[in-house]
Amino acid sequence: MKKKFLFVFLCINGVCALFLNSCIGLSVDIQMNRNGSGKLVMEYRISNTLSNMGSLDGNASMPAIPLSRQDLERTVERIPGLKLSSYSKRETLQDNIININLDFSNVQALLAYLDPNGSAASISHNDQSGNFNIIIYNENNANHDENLIALMRSLYNDYNFSISFSAGGNSAMTITDGNGNTIPSMPSASVISSGRKVSFSMGIPDILEIKNGLGFKINW
Repeated sequence: MKKKFLFVFLCINGVCALFLNSCIGLSVDIQMNRNGSGKLVMEYRISNTLSNMGSLDGNASMPAIPLSRQDLERTVERIPGLKLSSYSKRETLQDNIININLDFSNVQALLAYLDPNGSAASISHNDQSGNFNIIIYNENNANHDENLIALMRSLYNDYNFSISFSAGGNSAMTITDGNGNTIPSMPSASVISSGRKVSFSMGIPDILEIKNGLGFKINW
């Protein structure tokens, strides 16, 4: 089973291949100011199996995963308006856990980090309102293997993906499929769809069971 994900923190080269024995957990918080500046706060867990594959920034044959501060700094330096304000890393028996705070001076800097290929995210805004759209992944239904999904669930049930967004006032979040069509409900997800901060959280095994992709539309 090979499922191609566009995880927000792995967008240095666009697409990350997530294999059965190399799981990832991710938490993303976007704090937007009215002038388009803001902060991107991330925590991601990379299994030691994936870390040991050597998939670091600059390795053309593997997905770019900035495990070290130096890897991340090289990426940030290539994006005008983006600044690394803090970085920490710790290792457990199972995972590398990395916490990153990035400051962006404009939405173009944020998009350049989230979606360098310009194919999965968009933002428009003015002083009073705006919208942010992003596709997290697109799924090929032909690769949906129920047996491997079940094994994935038994091994990696504690890995989650979460995203939250705030912009000073009230916001609204709509969950979509990979084509931008609204998904009416997702019982296995934890969702705050409106308020000062909107958010979505779901286990990675549950996300793997979605056959039509996953994305978000956020308005403020």
